[in-house]
Amino acid sequence: MPVRLGLTILFVVAGAVVAAACGDDDQGAGSSLTPTQTASPVSATPSPSMGVDEKPSAPPETPAGEEPTPGPAETPPPIATTGKRAPRVEDVPTFFAQFQNPPQDEMQCVYNPGTRVIDCAGSGLYAPDPPPTGQGIECFFMIADGKPAAARCEVASPQSTVYYDVR
Repeated sequence: MPVRLGLTILFVVAGAVVAAACGDDDQGAGSSLTPTQTASPVSATPSPSMGVDEKPSAPPETPAGEEPTPGPAETPPPIATTGKRAPRVEDVPTFFAQFQNPPQDEMQCVYNPGTRVIDCAGSGLYAPDPPPTGQGIECFFMIADGKPAAARCEVASPQSTVYYDVR
């Protein structure tokens, strides 16, 4: 009986060693709940032609003591061609200080990023200058002293709020 027990232990240990050495070489085809993936390198810039071994160019080195030359600034999208031009309010507190009473009434408008127009139903169409950029843009029409005052656009991503003068 001890020989049989010794052989059984030997086979169990050998099986465990083989299983550990093989790892998950079946690529998760079994009942594994966590799939395995193989990462592949990602190119920093898309290659214009397939099959050509190109390396992304490194930025030019700046000699010691010199400031790097800034790249081209991101240009905002063009202003809409329809609707009343609504310039961006740069100094919000100063802008609202012009009114006898602060804006009290608001109504939600619809901003169309394709046409870059704020549609405030009965209050008209406005072309924000520059148009808001980002994802999840919602605009609101603000009334101060009984007159149109501003459009407030809230951007979800990246999070920001922009005011436009609609007077």
